[in-house]
Amino acid sequence: MKKLICAATLTLALVGCSGTSSTSSDSSSGASLTGVSVTPLNARIHSGENLNYRGTASYNDGSTLDVTNLLSWTSSDTSVATIVSNTGLATGASLGTVLPTKTTTIAGFNRGNGNSVTLTVVPAIGTVQELASATLGGSFPAQIALGPDGNLWASNFNSARIFKVAPDGTVSEFKVGFSNPTLGVCAGPDGNIWFTESAGALGKITPAGVVTEFTAGLSAGSLPVVICPGPDGNLWFTESGANNIGRITPAGAITEFSAGITPAAGLTGICAGPDGNLWFTETTLGRVGRITPAGVVTEFSTGITAGSGPQGICAGPDGNLWFAESNSDRIGRITTAGVVTEFAVTAGSRPVLICSAVDGNLWFTEQTGNRIGRITPAGAVTEFTTGITAASQLTGITSGPSGNVWFTEPGKSNLGVIVP
Repeated sequence: MKKLICAATLTLALVGCSGTSSTSSDSSSGASLTGVSVTPLNARIHSGENLNYRGTASYNDGSTLDVTNLLSWTSSDTSVATIVSNTGLATGASLGTVLPTKTTTIAGFNRGNGNSVTLTVVPAIGTVQELASATLGGSFPAQIALGPDGNLWASNFNSARIFKVAPDGTVSEFKVGFSNPTLGVCAGPDGNIWFTESAGALGKITPAGVVTEFTAGLSAGSLPVVICPGPDGNLWFTESGANNIGRITPAGAITEFSAGITPAAGLTGICAGPDGNLWFTETTLGRVGRITPAGVVTEFSTGITAGSGPQGICAGPDGNLWFAESNSDRIGRITTAGVVTEFAVTAGSRPVLICSAVDGNLWFTEQTGNRIGRITPAGAVTEFTTGITAASQLTGITSGPSGNVWFTEPGKSNLGVIVP
């Protein structure tokens, strides 16, 4: 058997064996040890879940050897996770809160050499934590998105400002440069955060808080709602007032598209699809639409319950688009070919917005039901209410840092986070 002299640990980037004394040769083949890798490199588990780490030695002849049981495994914080010293079996500890994110360094050593990586542990699935921030007082946070800077950004529909939320839940606000209350928000391809203003403007804010607004090219009474990054490097948005789909370049040049959109459609949600197009909802007409980057529109209504009122839409992990039907208490799935399947949620729930999460499922807000819902790609629905303040009017939702799902509570001027 090859002699292990260099060891491994779990780290974000594997560190190679150092020094000439950290190499050895197989007595039979003459192969030299070139390093030891540990997998998985970056892991996230729930309280009570187990995870097996694996150590693999690599040799200069291309061969490998499982050395998991030859490493001595440790956890830097056993209140977060423990690990069996000779097997690499880690177990997440019981945690009471979602924030701040709990991590521990898992290490595997042999003869003083090794590497390390951070293991993230989160509470049980469905655990909710609401923020307690005076900065949010009196606000009406509507939509929320993960920014390119690793923070969450939330719009505010009752005053001209935007909130930035750090991964630990610390909230700060920006007021300078806004002419109107904000509604839609998303991360842009230029490293900025883009937003819509309810009175008819678009804007971008840098991670440092510098705001630029754009109105040239917008139709009068446009009422832009939702904005998203497109596959073409631009931003795309819905105009509920002017019945247009809009496109804005990172430089601020706006183009509007109306051809092919039925009048008074009630355009609301929009997202980039897996097919290289943009997909949007028509809330008033109960339809889902598709627009190519060139502006060619196709509308779909077959299979969608009449009067369903689709609002939020997102790309799912299964290659389909998923949307929330607020009036019919259903979650819809539409293939890129336009085939629709609907799944019922609790009556009277009013699902509004929806997002894809790290667990491979879709998560959505129930504005009237006061719940966060989860639906698998197969259509199995689970609803969560514990920890959510009554009458919160849940609205915005997005996948955020550490794989947690964040949501807005405009009815209580608050934000929340739930573990998927």
